[in-house]
Amino acid sequence: MKDAYERRALLLHLGDVLETVNRLMACGADRHTVNEAVAANDSLKGLPLLTHVLPSMNSRDFIEHVAAGFVSWPKALLELELDREQLARTVRQALFAGNAQGWQDYVATLRESVAWFGSGQEPMEASEAADEATSSDAEQPEPLARDAQMARPGAGDVERESGDPSSASRESVENDERLYPSWPWKSGV
Repeated sequence: MKDAYERRALLLHLGDVLETVNRLMACGADRHTVNEAVAANDSLKGLPLLTHVLPSMNSRDFIEHVAAGFVSWPKALLELELDREQLARTVRQALFAGNAQGWQDYVATLRESVAWFGSGQEPMEASEAADEATSSDAEQPEPLARDAQMARPGAGDVERESGDPSSASRESVENDERLYPSWPWKSGV
């Protein structure tokens, strides 16, 4: 049951990250650094993620790095077996390359609700951070290939046909207790 609450905490964190991006975009500060944007907009003050990234990071770059770091989270959080190291690794490579102190602060903040987050990661060193930044650029899929994959019919479907070809109704995968038995709303708690 603890796993379900940890997944919920990570999902809530993902929501906070999206809220941070939304507020930053609403400020129209895409040509400013994160530090300048926070200083100029009261709505951005107190958002923890903005305090952990490099203050010199451009706001537009921040948004791109957040997208790269968290794009896999929704699917990963729905997997039967949670890949804890991968969740942390994607964020670390995309958002904290070259920022060991920011990564440590970010992990410490997230561990308040998810005790294991970032525990499988080696300590970040300055030379390693530069290597991660280079390797993360190489690991990123081409935007056109990613867009083509998302445009593929059925790529984003989380529902499936009910089996009756004449029926147009669709059945939610949430109803299949074999797939996600640990979800809190399935246990009746």
